[in-house]
Amino acid sequence: MNDLNKLINDIISEDQEIKEEIELLDLKYKLIDELINFRKAYKLSQSEFADMIKVKQQMISRFEKGEVDPRLSFISKILYGMKKEIVIRDEDYISVKNITPINRKKPNHQPQEYKLVI
Repeated sequence: MNDLNKLINDIISEDQEIKEEIELLDLKYKLIDELINFRKAYKLSQSEFADMIKVKQQMISRFEKGEVDPRLSFISKILYGMKKEIVIRDEDYISVKNITPINRKKPNHQPQEYKLVI
């Protein structure tokens, strides 16, 4: 199995197009994981969440299974239902999240950021 992983990593490192496709798939599956974890945390069925964002339960099911390549409008509804947002930023952006402001309470939760490639 180690040889297989090395071969895959070698192919990815040599082919920029494959690397970009894998990064896009990774983003999709991170969003799917976020949705599933959100529903579990709030004890929501697919049907209940679908009702919240005004889509059919089948759309949530197919999305969670990775069967569809959703439109941005569908992704926006999902993020809105989870009270999350997409942050668009330059790849060279340097995050300063680890700096604690003076005389301010440290937030309990750092929002999850999603990279949207345009």
